[in-house]
Amino acid sequence: METTAYPSKYALPKEIFTVGKTRFKWYDLAKDPAEVSTQDIQNARMCIENAKENFQNIEDLGFVIMHRCGENYLLLVCTWRSENELWESVYYNGTGKFEIWDRNKTHLPTYCVWEMGIVYHESQAWKKYLGTARQENHKLEYLNDLFEGEV
Repeated sequence: METTAYPSKYALPKEIFTVGKTRFKWYDLAKDPAEVSTQDIQNARMCIENAKENFQNIEDLGFVIMHRCGENYLLLVCTWRSENELWESVYYNGTGKFEIWDRNKTHLPTYCVWEMGIVYHESQAWKKYLGTARQENHKLEYLNDLFEGEV
């Protein structure tokens, strides 16, 4: 049986993105992260700032994955709630504007193989944070624990 290598992508961490009381780690994910344009990032940030989830008024920590899929994007906005649960909102951009991906179905896709590299790192970083006194310096340690590399 002949096998071929599955293509890789690269996860590139960016600065901390703050929306009101919520702080996110930001990751660009693409075959080449340089293909993620500044304008697309600005559009994604505006989407999160104006989201119905109202991140402005909830004191949360989490991460964002700006995943370039061909010419389009998936925008995965994740926060840690109830201590050990990862909550997610998914947006897509196929028209130059990010829109919520209505996933009101029984069985849903979650993370693709590339996104799971970031999610795995984040779950380990969050577990480490949960073992602390959860003071501001521990929050900063979590926010500064970033993943970068091929996935």
